[in-house]
Amino acid sequence: MQKGIVIASDQATEWLLPWWWKYYSLYNKYPVAFVDLGMSPKRAEWCRKRGQVIPLVGFQDFIRHKEEVSPAVAQEWEATYKGDVWKAREAWFKKPLACLLSPFELTVWMDIDCEVCGSLSPLFEEWMEGIELALVRDERSVEELNFSSGVILFRKEAPFLKRWAELCLEGNASYMGDQNALTELLYAGDILFKELNPIYNWIMGQGFNPSAIVAHWGAWGKEHIKRFGGIHELIKKGFAADRSKA
Repeated sequence: MQKGIVIASDQATEWLLPWWWKYYSLYNKYPVAFVDLGMSPKRAEWCRKRGQVIPLVGFQDFIRHKEEVSPAVAQEWEATYKGDVWKAREAWFKKPLACLLSPFELTVWMDIDCEVCGSLSPLFEEWMEGIELALVRDERSVEELNFSSGVILFRKEAPFLKRWAELCLEGNASYMGDQNALTELLYAGDILFKELNPIYNWIMGQGFNPSAIVAHWGAWGKEHIKRFGGIHELIKKGFAADRSKA
């Protein structure tokens, strides 16, 4: 079974790609597919030297704008997310479309603000026959039930992918992000999935975890990476991640 990693980037987030690759490639040799959401030609060529580049075409303007969302809901989303939720939604809802493009039989999708801190072999070994995907519960959520789509292990052509994509394409005015749509699908009860140990998608807003295999920095973390670097850089400097911004 061919195993590989899929990540995606546009021009706004492509500055993270060298940082992501530096630590991914330090521990791993799985092939990587980079889904091009609108990268600069220079960065797309950089990706091409390290893996396969797959353009996402034909899905440019399907995400509902603030004016098309209920004012009360829009206010709730802005209060919940610690960044520009409207800008973030432009990328979030393209995630299932990017996952559908995976060339691998067994794929790990990873958000670009995830820092790989070890071998991903144990993550791939979590796969079991009969399920469609495996992922981590988002323990920070104020909602009763929510899962994080920042790191997902899934098999090619799993039926949930099309259902998730259709929900994000047609119903995104009802969801803050793609993971809210995915959570709703999972708790409908007809998709078999496995819940993973949080070390495979450790949310850095919860603080530093030395056991984390994948550290997910999130909205505030991007600025932290720009200013101070990620976990690897901070360890070199003798201190762990700043927990005060969680």
